[in-house]
Amino acid sequence: MFQTNMVGHLWDLVDEGLDSVLDCLQGRIGVTGVCTPVTSGPVRQLRYAAEVSPRIFQTRGGVFFQPDKTLYENTRCKPLLSEWLRTRNPLNRLSQTCRERGLELRAVVECVSLGRIAAHDPHFARKNVFGDVSPSQICLANTDVAEFIRALTVDVCTNYAIDAVELTGLDAMTPRTDDPHHDPGLGARQLLALCFCESCRQSAANAGVDVEAAARSTVVRLNTVFQTGQRIEPPLVALAGDDPPLTAFISWYRDRIAELLSSIRHACGCRVVSHTRPLGGEEEVATDAGYTRGADAVVCDYVGRETSDLKCLLERMGGMLAHQQRLEVQLSVTPPTGDDHQALVRNLTTVAESGIASANLDHYGRLPTACVDLVRQAVRFARRTSR
Repeated sequence: MFQTNMVGHLWDLVDEGLDSVLDCLQGRIGVTGVCTPVTSGPVRQLRYAAEVSPRIFQTRGGVFFQPDKTLYENTRCKPLLSEWLRTRNPLNRLSQTCRERGLELRAVVECVSLGRIAAHDPHFARKNVFGDVSPSQICLANTDVAEFIRALTVDVCTNYAIDAVELTGLDAMTPRTDDPHHDPGLGARQLLALCFCESCRQSAANAGVDVEAAARSTVVRLNTVFQTGQRIEPPLVALAGDDPPLTAFISWYRDRIAELLSSIRHACGCRVVSHTRPLGGEEEVATDAGYTRGADAVVCDYVGRETSDLKCLLERMGGMLAHQQRLEVQLSVTPPTGDDHQALVRNLTTVAESGIASANLDHYGRLPTACVDLVRQAVRFARRTSR
């Protein structure tokens, strides 16, 4: 049967009423599972549900469950609770209720933009080639951070009734900058996202990588952008093709991601699902990336509306995965700005027609009441198509 999972943040489920939300999701819409983020970075969310308070939910991020502190003894990187949580532990009730209802529950772990850890201890933060320390992103190649992420997944999979853990942020060089008003191009964004923190430099050098040459090459390329104003559009893989030190540094980082993913899969006891999002155009995805190696499934977050782009993306992603790996898709339930209200129905049906067995719908907190029946129609059509 075609699996549909609704993404639901814990604060939306709790404030609206867990049982009433699950009645709607399972009984009215017909989803077969729930994905709930158990960590996040800062959030500012306008909520659509009637009579919820606050109307704009805000958190500085962190961990949304009460951690088992014994699991983090082997790392200096410690979980920081979201201020929203306090002494509550709604993940416990959610996991028990989903199990009783026969709903699959997935825990979503944001691995890079994780609460206040980077600001709290810059030792764990990402640092670009110019030495700028990220206030919000942590470095997954740091040994303590990698152990921390592994412990997080073991924590939720061991102490709660979790069927799968979804990991976001593992698709390596996140192509974004801290300046939303200037875009230097995809390639430049990826170069800026490369981490040259002390931990990365030392570990890569110990592995035989010429880190200083890779750093010099990165600086030269970015300075060209700053001096000429010309964007670098080719993705990082293409840029590094004729640059052995930079290629080696990127490969070393991706190997660290693959090792982290492998350690999580062997330790947590749940199905492990890794996320990715197209880099530039809707059909462009990161290739030869550590985030696919060892995962049971890969979810591609499709934020567009055009079915042709979706088909192209599914074809390219399918060609990247190993035979035993499943491809899944995440689609937005936010209404389109135009008149194409059937976009979700059409795209979810396309996913099912492509032979994909599972899709996530993102997310319940921004689903208008008037669109509930439309989502139900999409789920019903996709399930019928998949048979």
